[in-house]
Amino acid sequence: MPLKDPNNVNWYAVVYLFFLTLLGSLASYCYHIMNGDKFRLGTLLAQIFISTFSGALVVLFASFFSWDFELAGGVAGLAGWSGATLIKALEERLIKKAKGKD
Repeated sequence: MPLKDPNNVNWYAVVYLFFLTLLGSLASYCYHIMNGDKFRLGTLLAQIFISTFSGALVVLFASFFSWDFELAGGVAGLAGWSGATLIKALEERLIKKAKGKD
């Protein structure tokens, strides 16, 4: 599979999608704080890193499947919110497919 030409990447869209991922991550963390969890800077940073990774996967999916900007933005925000849960679900699906249990 050839890589797309990096000169044709809309970097504004990529930065915007990562910004929506960050907002989703912060919203998720604030939700946990509102439900009684204690604020911990390390946990917040871990949440941001994990959500950034899930947002990067969304950017790759959006590019590959030529998603509309609005759809990609919404999914990036949800990826930021779900963070590790999304990554774990994708991992389980990949493992099932690799084992031939699709």
